[in-house]
Amino acid sequence: MTTQVLAKKSMAQPAISLGLTLLLIGLAFAIPLNIVPLSEIRGFSSNLTTEVGNVYAITAWAGWAHFIFAFRGQGNALMRLKDDWRVSRLLLYATILIIVGLVLAWIRSVAGLAVFSAVVWIYFIDHFLKAVNTFRGGSSGIHQWLASYQTLFAFGWLTVVLLNVANIVAYPWLLWGVSLFLALFIFTFGGWRTLGYKDSREPLIALFFVAEALVWGTISRYGESAFLSGVYIFHIAAGSFLHYLGSYFFAISKTPVAHKASTVALIVLVNAAVILVGAVVCSQAAFWCLTPVLGLQWFTLWVALHLVSSDLFPMLKRWNTLGTSHSSG
Repeated sequence: MTTQVLAKKSMAQPAISLGLTLLLIGLAFAIPLNIVPLSEIRGFSSNLTTEVGNVYAITAWAGWAHFIFAFRGQGNALMRLKDDWRVSRLLLYATILIIVGLVLAWIRSVAGLAVFSAVVWIYFIDHFLKAVNTFRGGSSGIHQWLASYQTLFAFGWLTVVLLNVANIVAYPWLLWGVSLFLALFIFTFGGWRTLGYKDSREPLIALFFVAEALVWGTISRYGESAFLSGVYIFHIAAGSFLHYLGSYFFAISKTPVAHKASTVALIVLVNAAVILVGAVVCSQAAFWCLTPVLGLQWFTLWVALHLVSSDLFPMLKRWNTLGTSHSSG
């Protein structure tokens, strides 16, 4: 019994990650500085205030630091496979990323920034839950997706309400009815049974999103769109930072004791460096050529590339492993 409990314990230190996430977001919201010019913030969304723009900017640049470690880890994992095609495999992976990036850029130009970004953040919830499952030592695949799809639907509904798509908040009975339907759907299709397990989070998060849709959709009739945008960005930042920190703690847990301090120092230095460079790029016109990389309007494109690459990477890795085993047999 003890072995089973320990096996399910996450190496990502979820409690510490959550505490640091909330603290960092609070500090980012309240910092009395204009980290990026208001013109850059409004270029991304006319509803964002300076404070909310600060949070989004820090989330974006910390995200880029996360991408650096993720792409580096994926490349190293491919190079460690035991065959004679390490370089070719890595070049193939890089080529796939370039092609996927170009396709995503095209989709972004056709769909528009707002729609593209909303879809990316809904997709991110699936990525977030996959990571949580991996940190707990669970398996991935169709069963994991079936466990997380309710959360995807719930966050999608919350996104519609917070962004007030089709003026949804003007129809209170529709808001109430759809939310109730989603809640009943969650309970009926496994939610009630799954909530009985202490380590299960997906139905709990899904119900929380549904409840938030009801609360903010109702209160929004007395507020402004800037407030709702701030609430939406808070969710984006919270999920992102919790994911960043969880992945770092997970990596540190697998690092030999002698190298843990240097690993922590590297993570801090890379994040600080990327945030500093990002702030310079967004405030100095001379660095306009780096805007497609570190500009706030382009962040969701890179998030999408990271999400797709994370889904493609296991398939590419398994394909090479199976191919090698078949050749050797």
